Amino acid sequence: MKKIVWAAAAAAMLATPAFAADIPRRQPVADTVYVPAAPAGVWTGFYVGAHLGAGFSSNFRNDIGYSLGGASGFFGGLQAGYDWQINRVVLGAAGDISYGSISRRFVSAAPTDVRATENWHGSLRARLGYAVQDNLLIYATGGLALGQVNARELAPAVVSQSRTLTGWTLGAGGEYKFTQNWSGLIEYRYTDLGRATYNNLSGAPRVGMTSHTIRTGVNYRF
Repeated sequence: MKKIVWAAAAAAMLATPAFAADIPRRQPVADTVYVPAAPAGVWTGFYVGAHLGAGFSSNFRNDIGYSLGGASGFFGGLQAGYDWQINRVVLGAAGDISYGSISRRFVSAAPTDVRATENWHGSLRARLGYAVQDNLLIYATGGLALGQVNARELAPAVVSQSRTLTGWTLGAGGEYKFTQNWSGLIEYRYTDLGRATYNNLSGAPRVGMTSHTIRTGVNYRF
């Protein structure tokens, strides 16, 4: 009996190294760099806001030689839209309406006195942005533009006419979130409202407008 016990013990001792060699060993883990994606929904949602802006190097175009270029002025208004964030890409739709007075006066022999004024303008646009940081968005925007331009002849007779013009707008900007709900923006846009015929004015000119604008504002995001 003792011989059997000693034989079993010797066999167990001989088998232990072989069994240990078969146990898989943990390999060192290589260093990896983890780049977190932008948190989902940082920019996703509806928003409303207000803005102030200025028009510069604006140009009232016409086909009978009214020198109405170089108009400038200020405006203010409201905007609203919706953004949808996919990783760091932000897709959106936006609209705005602005009221102000961008005007230019022309005095000459014929006609003696003409004034053109843009009373209001607005747009319906798409936005394509990139979240550089979780709270900083840069974007391009473009779409349909509308505006009312009033042309007034003070001499030889006092006549005026307002037309709502339709064209396009294109621009770029940046938006920064100060809190979860509030953000500020700055935006440049070029707008071409096309031309329309003003039958009440001498010579029935076709008058239009192009403008460069800078605006800044705030948005409240729901």
